[in-house]
This record gives sequence, C-alpha cells and structure tokens, in this order.
Amino acid sequence: MLRLVLIAGISLLVSISAVSQLTKFYTIKESSDFDTVDFYLKATATNCLLKLSEEDKNPLTIYGNPDLEKINPAFASKVKNNTCYSKLVLDEYSSSGFGDSFTMAVSRSDKENDFWKVNFSENKIYKLNLIYGFGNADVNLTGSSVQRLKIKSGSADIIVGYDEGSMNPIQMDTFFVKADFGSIVAKRMELARAKNVITKIGFGNVLLDFDQQMNERCNVDASVGAGNLEILLPKDGTPVIIYVRDSPLCAVKIAKGFEEVEKNVFVNMSYAADAENLLSFDVDVALGMVRFRYAD
Repeated sequence: MLRLVLIAGISLLVSISAVSQLTKFYTIKESSDFDTVDFYLKATATNCLLKLSEEDKNPLTIYGNPDLEKINPAFASKVKNNTCYSKLVLDEYSSSGFGDSFTMAVSRSDKENDFWKVNFSENKIYKLNLIYGFGNADVNLTGSSVQRLKIKSGSADIIVGYDEGSMNPIQMDTFFVKADFGSIVAKRMELARAKNVITKIGFGNVLLDFDQQMNERCNVDASVGAGNLEILLPKDGTPVIIYVRDSPLCAVKIAKGFEEVEKNVFVNMSYAADAENLLSFDVDVALGMVRFRYAD
C-alpha cells in the first residue's frame, strides 16, 4: 500500500509542477500581531499541495488553478488572542456534501483545473485542520513549526510527513488522522515529535511510518473499523509496547521479536516502562486488519 500511495503522491507533485500558471488567490501578510496561524481547509473534490516556501515569507499564501464554473472558493481570516484564524473552503457548486461531490469528481474531464497550493513560512507556529473529500493531497511539513495537526479523508489519497532529517522545530501536541474510505500515509513520524498520535479508520487504509529510532515518548491510539492499519516499527533502539483489543472477526499481525507478556500485550527487547523515548500503541480493531512490521 505504501508503494502505491507514494507513487500517487509523486504523480500529484509532477502534475502540479506541470501546471503552467497558478494564480495567487489569498495572502496573509507578515505581522507582529500574531505568532500562530490556525488554518482550516475543507476541499470536497480537488488536489492540494501544502508546504513551506523558502521564497515567500508571508505566513500563508494560497495559489490555485481551479475551474471557477465548478469550484466556489471562499477564504476568511481574523486575528484574535495572538492567533490568526484562517479558513479556506473549496466547495463545488450544488454540492451539499461529499456524497454529491463524488458524482462530480468522477465525471470531471478537465483534471488540470483542480490544483491548489498552500505555502507556509518558517516564522509562525501552525495549527492545521485539513478535510478532504476526493482527490489527492500532499502535506509536506518539512521546516514548519506545527503544534497540532488534524487530517480527515473522505475518499482522498493523502501523503503527510517530513523529508529526511528535517525535524519539527517544536514538539507537536496531537497528530490526528482519520480515513473514512480513503488512504493516508504518514511518513517519518519520528520527525513530527508528536506526544499523541490518534488514528481512526472506517473502511480506509492508513500507514504510520515509525521506521526510525524515536527520541521522545509518543503514545499512539488507533481504532480500526473495517479498514486496514499498517505500522512500520524501528528495528532496534526504541522501546515499544503494544496493547491490542481485538475481535474474532479481525486480523492482527505482530512483528517478530516481540514477547506477549500478558494477553494481548506485547513488548520488544528494548522495552522499559520508564524510557524517555517509549513508543506505546493502544489499538482497538473490530473487522479490519492491523499489521506491525519492519520496513523492507
């Protein structure tokens, strides 16, 4: 699953770079009136790229190449208590929800008019709430100071994470992902520095990449309905404990090298309850599949 979604993400980046002209739609200017940007994005059916811009020093700049006969963009912002609250809604006309937008998304023939690019700066702290119905999204957090992240996928394919070696400058409080029917790949989770990771899966697919050694304690709380959760584990150096609540209708696979110390509680050879970099999983699965494994 990781390989397929990564290929889709690469295709998205190539497609966006191939668009000849992206129009600047909205900008939040640099100001000392706030140090935090609370950004809300809702897109019923579109393709989005979010990343840090080294050239643009404004806290938020939004570019797009939409078909304005189908997309009705709306943007608003206000500053309150040292925080700039900004909201971008990319609804389709005559769409009351993700169900209505599905027919439009499938029937649309001009895919080049569906791109949005959101630029961050390195000078602000970000709280992100991103909701995608259909399409693709690449959320590259490299270089951005992200305090809280929430991503929800209706049926969208989403890649979120960091480039190698670029750690979140601040510790993240909560990293939340929800996949109703879509797929979410979270890359290089150790670089997020998240205290809490929350994953909710309906019928979708989520991959959490904890392949590299952790430097800080992280608690992962996951619930799986009828979908699939795959977790890449660090091979050594990181203490790991896994708690599982399962059912007769699900499948749970634990990586080699773990010992079941009591029913449905597994630890690896590096486990120590008081470790400063303890990686703890609490997984509740009903009908789906959960797989803990090491990277190939």
